[in-house]
Amino acid sequence: MSTCTNNTLTGTNNVGTSIQAGAIHGGVYFHYSPPELPLPRQLPPLPAAWVDREADLALLHDRSDSPPNFGSRLIVLSGQDGIGATTLASRLLHEQQASFRGGAFYINLRGYAPEGPLPVGRALGHLLRSVQPGKLPMDIEERAAWWRSATASREPTCLLIDNASRAADVRAFLPGGNGHLVLVTSRHPLSELAGEGAFLHSVGPLPPDAARTYLTERVGADRLQAEPEATELLIRLAAGYPAALVLTVAQVMLHPRRPLSTTVQALINSRRTTPCPPALNFPGATMTAHHDAAYGGLPTDVALAYRHLSLLPVPDFDTSLTAAVCAATPQAATTTLRSLGDAHLLEDIGDREQRGTVYRFGSAALHMRARDIACEDGDAIQRLLRALGWALAATASADALITPSHSRTLNLDPADLPHTPGHPVHHTDPVSALSWLKDQAENLLALVRAAHRAGHHAYVWRIVYSMWPWWRSESRHAEWIELHTLALKSLRHDPDRTALAELHLLNTFGLAQRDTGSPQALKTFHRVRSMALQAKDPGAEAQALHDLGATHLQMGDVSQAAPFLVQARRAREEHGYRRGVALTDILLGQVALILGHISQALTRFTDARTALLAEADTHDAAQALAWQGRALTQAGNIPAAESALDTARQELITAQAPRLAAQTLEWLGAAAEADGRLEDARARYTQAISGYRLVSTADADRVRIHLAGVS
Repeated sequence: MSTCTNNTLTGTNNVGTSIQAGAIHGGVYFHYSPPELPLPRQLPPLPAAWVDREADLALLHDRSDSPPNFGSRLIVLSGQDGIGATTLASRLLHEQQASFRGGAFYINLRGYAPEGPLPVGRALGHLLRSVQPGKLPMDIEERAAWWRSATASREPTCLLIDNASRAADVRAFLPGGNGHLVLVTSRHPLSELAGEGAFLHSVGPLPPDAARTYLTERVGADRLQAEPEATELLIRLAAGYPAALVLTVAQVMLHPRRPLSTTVQALINSRRTTPCPPALNFPGATMTAHHDAAYGGLPTDVALAYRHLSLLPVPDFDTSLTAAVCAATPQAATTTLRSLGDAHLLEDIGDREQRGTVYRFGSAALHMRARDIACEDGDAIQRLLRALGWALAATASADALITPSHSRTLNLDPADLPHTPGHPVHHTDPVSALSWLKDQAENLLALVRAAHRAGHHAYVWRIVYSMWPWWRSESRHAEWIELHTLALKSLRHDPDRTALAELHLLNTFGLAQRDTGSPQALKTFHRVRSMALQAKDPGAEAQALHDLGATHLQMGDVSQAAPFLVQARRAREEHGYRRGVALTDILLGQVALILGHISQALTRFTDARTALLAEADTHDAAQALAWQGRALTQAGNIPAAESALDTARQELITAQAPRLAAQTLEWLGAAAEADGRLEDARARYTQAISGYRLVSTADADRVRIHLAGVS
């Protein structure tokens, strides 16, 4: 026997989903609260074992607890690589972290890395994105000013600036306001910072008793007592360097049946080996000897893989990249990474959903990278090319899944170039593909830069082109413009380049310029149109016309925008490019809405959504529906507007478009406000602010100002 329930909905239904229930009266809402931007807690984790340094800690606590007359407290810890300055700084800040309600920040400037330090502008971008998502200025000084402004209005924060090599770099990161604590680690005293009121503290070696205590805790008293002479030699050879002791413990624990005297002899032999480069001071020789002994204890295949990985410019590694670089199976690559982690030659930095376990080089391992690069190992070129082949295959397949129409434009085939990986990355769906791009972004950017430096131009522009879904999603404009500049330069050196490739890369370069408000965007799109006319490419010309219209529309010049958009639509229609017609219709609908032609705008948005759904472009179809809801609000049809906007918001969340999802919440607030439901409007605006806060501080502030006037 079946039961039929008569469901009726009266009042305002604010969702695009039906509800199985009896009679429902009043407003019905599905409240989606975007995740809050987390309070930064970025300090490196502390090691399990900790010995001595109590006198250092007491002194530093005393100095950090003494507030300055104004500004921030600044402490510089200096010492040789492996001396433990970073661990000491982290320990101090972890113990005080609860006092810093504005957050705990960390940036590694990599001042002594063989491939060069992290550029200050890029490092400032990392910090700013933690507190102020959205578009960032391109200029370094302006970014530093933004950082000071962002921290001036926050509660007290602490910041650890690791591996700084120049005082001038540190100054760019000093926060604004009062009550902050900044700790800096460096191999040099950075005495120039004393003028900023910095307390300079030199970190020395551990005393022998502390080293003995550490070995006892990690290895066990019985094993040390069985070989007292070897134990004393291990302590002497470590020279009080905590990193050397860590490597020693790893070797002893990896070989439980091997006598300690064998480990001692391996260290002595490593010290006798002439390093490359030859000029290393005593502390450097200490760490190099311990590193070389650990390296010498690896199985041949693992040692070879480690050497190969040491030649890459990337910040971290996973199984897929390691397998490609070493021409190994994923199973063998996983075993290799685990072995290197067990030997403390790589650091396990956790599991990622799309990548598995991820590793990076520790500070001691930088000795190996420096030596290999300085020795100009011929394998470097081969390993980089394999990594580039892996990157191109993975980004091209991601592009094909996420934005198939973009992928089909050039139809890049990674197999056209050598070094296609034997086990390429497999993306299961568009969502996982975009997540992979986001997680691998720093590796991909580093590989493109390295490829350009090395003259591997064919890979540069192809990878940059295939990263389009990431450029569109993340809007990292500084990197977007930087790498597109490299790609356009590389195209000129690639004999297999095509005019179509240059047109499309120049076009996406113009999109970044437009997003940053650069007046050069119009010049770029006019240049694209001129090139398209010369190449007799009507499709590319239509794209240029579309973007010229979009740029004028963004600048608020409707009279200039409309003619370009009308021409673009006509050309796309003649070309049979249905998706392109729909995208231009979204802009023409906006023009109609501005001019008050609501009926015409609704037709544009409705037709655009229908066409985009037919093309399986759910992202842009959701945008068209959101604009349809905006037009319905202006027409006074609030229930239909709210239904359209809420459906669009759900689709945009699924499409991983957080800024557009936040925009629909803002527009839902405007619809409720237009309907006189001010409580509902305030709730929607508040949700919009939460959503914008994750991606655009400027938009969050704009809505917050409007919300303050809703009464």
